[in-house]
Amino acid sequence: MQGFSARRVSGARGLALSLSLVILVPGVLAGCSSGSKASSTGSPSAQAIEKEEANREAAALKSEEAAEQDKERELLSVIESKKREEAATEAAKRTVAAANAKAKRREKAAEKAVKRKEKEAAEALAKKKAAEQKKPTPATKKPAAKKPAQSSKPAEEAIATPPTVTVPSGN
Repeated sequence: MQGFSARRVSGARGLALSLSLVILVPGVLAGCSSGSKASSTGSPSAQAIEKEEANREAAALKSEEAAEQDKERELLSVIESKKREEAATEAAKRTVAAANAKAKRREKAAEKAVKRKEKEAAEALAKKKAAEQKKPTPATKKPAAKKPAQSSKPAEEAIATPPTVTVPSGN
């Protein structure tokens, strides 16, 4: 041990120091020698190669997963659009069915109204006929007020002489 001075280290301290130097010096020297070999040859270490390969695999896996997620999103979008379309079709069918039922009810109500009006008209006609039959006969009727007497001559005969019209002469 050339780096130490001529002084002696005594006791337990000296022993601990010498043991730690014996253990640490070869480890430090081995670390320095392996680092100098890697840098002097210029080739990457096995760990660096493995790490680079693992990074490539992770990137490839990540891109595959992203592509798969895109496909799944697109498929999900297609499925959802089909469901929306089916729901809209069903809603349209229900609306048409409701409109048809409403139109049918209106037709029936209109038919009932026509029948009711016809029945009312028939009842009114029957009442009118019954009222006419119950009217007193002409013999029991009071005599109607006399109208002023008109001559039985036609209007042409009533005028004895035709009117005369004189036309002025231009002389």
